[in-house]
Amino acid sequence: MVTGQGRLRPHWQTFMGTLGPLDPEIMAERWEEARRLLHQNGVTYNIYGDPQGMERPWPLDMIPLLIPSHEWRAIESGLVQRAMLLNAVLADLYGPQTLIRDGRLPPAVICADPGFRREVHGVRVPGDMFLHFYAVDLARAPDGRWWVLSDRTQAPSGSGYALENRAVMAKVLPDSFRHCHVERLAPFFNAFKDTLRALAPRRENPRIVLLTPGPYNETYFEHVYLARHLGITLVEGADLTVRDRQVFLKTLSGLEPVDVILRRVDDDFCDPLQLRAESTLGVPGLVQAVRAGTVVVANALGSGLMESMSFKSFLPTLCRHLLGEELRLPCVASWWCGADSERSYVLDHLDGLVIKPAFPSRSFEPIFGADLSTAERRELVEKIRRRPWDRVGQERLSLSTAPVWQGGRLQPRPLVLRVFLCATADGRYAVMPGGLTRVSTEPGKLVVSMQRGGGSKDTWVLAARRIESSTPAVRTTSFGELRAAEFRSAATDLPSRVADGLFWLGRYAERSEGAVRLLRGAYTRLTDGNMPGASDELRPLLRLMAWIGMIPWDLAKMGGIGSGRALRTALQTSVFDAEHPNSLRSNVIRLHRTAYSVRDRLSLDLWRVISSVERQSVQPRGRVDAASMLLRLDDVMTSLAAMAGLEQESMTRSHGWRFLDFGRRAERAIHIVSVMRGVRIAETERMAEIEQTAALEVLLELGESFMTYRERHLAALQLAPVLELLLVDDSNPRALAFQLQAMERHLRALPRSASPGHDDPTDAALRIIHAAMSSLRVETVGHAATLATVIDQLASSLPEVSNLLAHAYFSHAFARPA
Repeated sequence: MVTGQGRLRPHWQTFMGTLGPLDPEIMAERWEEARRLLHQNGVTYNIYGDPQGMERPWPLDMIPLLIPSHEWRAIESGLVQRAMLLNAVLADLYGPQTLIRDGRLPPAVICADPGFRREVHGVRVPGDMFLHFYAVDLARAPDGRWWVLSDRTQAPSGSGYALENRAVMAKVLPDSFRHCHVERLAPFFNAFKDTLRALAPRRENPRIVLLTPGPYNETYFEHVYLARHLGITLVEGADLTVRDRQVFLKTLSGLEPVDVILRRVDDDFCDPLQLRAESTLGVPGLVQAVRAGTVVVANALGSGLMESMSFKSFLPTLCRHLLGEELRLPCVASWWCGADSERSYVLDHLDGLVIKPAFPSRSFEPIFGADLSTAERRELVEKIRRRPWDRVGQERLSLSTAPVWQGGRLQPRPLVLRVFLCATADGRYAVMPGGLTRVSTEPGKLVVSMQRGGGSKDTWVLAARRIESSTPAVRTTSFGELRAAEFRSAATDLPSRVADGLFWLGRYAERSEGAVRLLRGAYTRLTDGNMPGASDELRPLLRLMAWIGMIPWDLAKMGGIGSGRALRTALQTSVFDAEHPNSLRSNVIRLHRTAYSVRDRLSLDLWRVISSVERQSVQPRGRVDAASMLLRLDDVMTSLAAMAGLEQESMTRSHGWRFLDFGRRAERAIHIVSVMRGVRIAETERMAEIEQTAALEVLLELGESFMTYRERHLAALQLAPVLELLLVDDSNPRALAFQLQAMERHLRALPRSASPGHDDPTDAALRIIHAAMSSLRVETVGHAATLATVIDQLASSLPEVSNLLAHAYFSHAFARPA
């Protein structure tokens, strides 16, 4: 930001002028706004083994990195040249290998590199384009020159975070953004979208998917974000299958062909049949499908070879040979120890070098030669001599710094800039005008990594002239121009895994709500212990909680009498203990994890509500009394109600919504039956009047039907009307009959998916539902013994509907008929 004399550089003057005097309070307000936006948008980065949990909030600094237009043009030119060079090297090494035959590359460079995928050697890729999306890590030396630290060629990450950084900064610093004339990022992603579409073997209505390792990957948020932004389907390896050397997506109505796979899975994990046998992230048979030309993988399998440090010292010569040009953007000086002369140089100059793995590896970290003791140096020299091809010596570069707002003031931090490129239709590359800037945690720390807790910045490329915001032209199409294929409903293309996830999201949401109602009822009666009937109503509640497995049976038998401390401890465990299988916290954790796995299918508002439920269920520090516990349970219930409201009022009635709502209805039906059994409804007629009244009060409260009952029946509580309202009344959204009718409607609206020659499990599920509906009659409700038999039958048959649904829709092995 400043010159060696401490003067503000010209391209920073406008920005600093818009910030004003850098008042700590104003900056704190802006940072809080940015933090809130990131939190609301659910921007996370998973750090493995982090005690804060997997979903760590994304660290964004308030001060962007500014790059003037003339400096950026030089970077852009060098990056385009570098992308074309690496792509040409890949095309040769996976093709004729003339570079090795002519002696321009030693054979050991690929023979010793596990990143060279022999399984795809000789496989032609469309247009000899291996790198469809490419990223470069750049560092700036103190003299202002930019150097390449590393190349990301197989599944580059960070572009989605760069886009999110931009969205937040444009809102937090709108005046600065406007006055600095910052280059937009949208055209780059539009170009990439066009590139993916152009790759498809089928030109009409191609299917493009983004292959993710899953929700436990460190950058899963970005996978969801990019899939939405690019308008493509997010899939995991289990969502895809290969039949007759063609990749298919498992959907509700069968198998749909896939044309392009934008992968975020490393090379060796992509196909367990031919690459890495123990991988559960890839698609068995993918290599054969690529070889057959029925699917295009971006980036091409094997492109991770160019991430090896062993190539860096050869690039200047290769650039002159392949492109006829000098390398414009050089690497940090590197020496591959596999060559005798370079190994000798490394051993003689260890003090000024950083020793890195020659091939991508997590087995050892970079070693700074100057920091080694005599014994450590001797050990390193021995390792290099024993396996020289495994290591590279690299010049130790002093990184330039960028301003970071920390502790109420600007502080310098070393930075690394990751810039992204995408292939274009003319065989060249487009560069994102900006990128993901990462800064280290400490002033003198030269290893910049998000996994080590580093921070990020938005990167502003300043245009030479004012950027006018424009709305892209919208092409209108007459009905006569539209083809039937373009009207294909995306509802039937729902991946089976996603349908399964949405179904269980509904079930876990309903389980969480049922747990809250039970706990809230118990705590209400504990705090209102002097209220008439409170202790009587506590007994059936405790029996029910013991029946469901929330508290021990001995506490239920005591009915809360003389067990105050033990009961309060058990109830608190039922709220907060994540290890308790039936606690509210464990159910909310399942709810949150399931939602995270299908996050690309949920609106931002719905995700925010689910995140708030997860936070509200965490045990606070210190002692929690019954009154404060009630307030917390009320907050959880309000959030769960908001979640249900968003589902009903904001989700289109697609098949995804049907599975979500079916899960709710199925779980609520099972819960109603469990409640009836837990309060011993069959024995109610033989109970004393006060005990029967208490049981009916609990039933109406848990069924959220107390007001409805009072409106219809002004008299005191009676068994038959209560049971009719909760079981038979199909106009009551909390009644069992209502749930069964909703389940039937959903099943009839879903596509039939039985494979040829087999019975449709959907019909079997409908038969169970019809039998359940037939057994729920007013006469049945009026006879306790008959009702008990019906309830027991429903307890065993209703869970089978879930199994039949899974068999029908959540795993497919047949293709959709042509």
